[in-house]
Amino acid sequence: MLALAPLWLVGMFDRGLWTPDEPREADIAWRMSSQPDRALPQLAGTPFLEKPPLSYWMAGGAIAAFGDSAAAARAPNLLYAVIGALAVGALALAMELPAVPALIAALVAASALTAYRVAIWLAPDACLLAGCAVALLGAWRGLRAAPGAAKAGGYALLHLGAALGFMAKSAPGWLVPGLTLLTLIAWERRWRELRRWELYAGLALQALVIGPWIVAVARSAHGTEALRTLFWNNVVGRFTQLSSSAAPDYTTGHHNTPGKYLLELPLYLLPWTLVVAAALVRAWTRMSEPGARGTAWRFALCSCVPFLVLLSAAATARDIYAAPALLGCGLLAGLWAEDARRLPRRGDRFAALATVVLVGALAAGFALALALLAAAGLGAPLVYNLAALGVLAAAATALGFAVRAGRSGDIPRSLAWSYAGYALALCLAAGLILPVVDRWQDLSSLAARIHSDTAQQSLALLDPDETTLAMLDHGFATSGTVLASAASGPRAAVDGWFAAHGRTARVLVLLPGHARGALTEFLARVYPFAAPGDGVAGTLAVSGAAALVARYELPQGRRYALLAPPAPH
Repeated sequence: MLALAPLWLVGMFDRGLWTPDEPREADIAWRMSSQPDRALPQLAGTPFLEKPPLSYWMAGGAIAAFGDSAAAARAPNLLYAVIGALAVGALALAMELPAVPALIAALVAASALTAYRVAIWLAPDACLLAGCAVALLGAWRGLRAAPGAAKAGGYALLHLGAALGFMAKSAPGWLVPGLTLLTLIAWERRWRELRRWELYAGLALQALVIGPWIVAVARSAHGTEALRTLFWNNVVGRFTQLSSSAAPDYTTGHHNTPGKYLLELPLYLLPWTLVVAAALVRAWTRMSEPGARGTAWRFALCSCVPFLVLLSAAATARDIYAAPALLGCGLLAGLWAEDARRLPRRGDRFAALATVVLVGALAAGFALALALLAAAGLGAPLVYNLAALGVLAAAATALGFAVRAGRSGDIPRSLAWSYAGYALALCLAAGLILPVVDRWQDLSSLAARIHSDTAQQSLALLDPDETTLAMLDHGFATSGTVLASAASGPRAAVDGWFAAHGRTARVLVLLPGHARGALTEFLARVYPFAAPGDGVAGTLAVSGAAALVARYELPQGRRYALLAPPAPH
């Protein structure tokens, strides 16, 4: 916990709400903190039926207790991160790994790029990751325990984690532990395990956790449609396009391609890519061994590979969907670290030393980012340049110890020092980089200006995305009617709104691209950037269908245009 705390604290509590997703999640949590019926989350006052409500209950409770802020909304993430890391560490210890390799397993599983992003991001995936980690720990303890109370207790932990994961993000909470256990049982031909009562006794626990919420949803207005959306559209719709016109079409965004997750996996695992690669090479020989250690290798493989294969068949793909598979990658890293210490191979030392180089390159990237921000005038040059040197010095010191441990053959200690170098570099750089990014992501300031400018007017939003709806609703409850242009086209939708509401009518349109800022102006000296156009808003203004009366922009961030009826001829 001490090793991971700096990463968690700087990522969760030292920044504002960032796109994608966080403004939407913050609005839902803000609504949940005060809405009387908490069965279904709400986005801008409309039921949000993509996910169950557990993470929104937690974030809403934190907002009610500590006030409406990004830090308060993310406060439960610290609990999720602690639970997930402890569960992975406990699982590694249950596999009879010594303390340091178990520590490596937890560090890799919690600090790999995508897992870390999920842990600090305001989204249900953080809660899902914690539930999956607990479920995997329960699956291992139940599988290895003697029949009776010990086995029932282990599997009860499996069901508790699966229930929490389901209440956070639906089916993945079941899929990750279920695929792991079923694949391992089939691999080892332990079919009798499927007939044990202990495996199913914990279903009562799941019913106690999930059942009351399902009953509450069923009793709500349009409960049948809500349940269909939650349990059918949001699960099956991730894999194929549904014929129902009312079902959300997930196949049109975040397109998946064959092998996408496998090709991107090295990026998800940074800075531990080479460590997991070496562990997979070692697993090729260890997975066929008999006994507990062979089962541990097989369990680690089963906890990541089948889920990645299943994701590859989905119609939609995002890097965060693969985060639960990184739990198994952490276990592989811990098993490899201990195996490499006991039975070293030529490639093991190379993987450890190459990880030192990779962490050093990342630290250099952080230092370069600080220097670039200073050169662009986004921070005090002396402070930012000194911080860049500090990042390099701190990382170099820790990585020097990592090299020494790697050359002596102590692979686990080398990885621990590599983590120290990575954490130092990231935290030192983040203290100065995050405030700059916050200025680029300050959607609340845009929403305040739009709310003030349109308070006495009839506002419509032309084809708004969820972020636009959320930023106008969160804290402002800005009243705006959504205009959908899919059927009649943008001009017909805008003409109809202006005709119905007269000279006080206004239409807000999200402009394409990002606004220019100090950073792009500085980089334009080397590579000129094409100025983004005005998209639909520009077309409507040029055609005479509307007059562009105001622009709202954030440097390096979002751009909006406010349209009014054209001047009388």
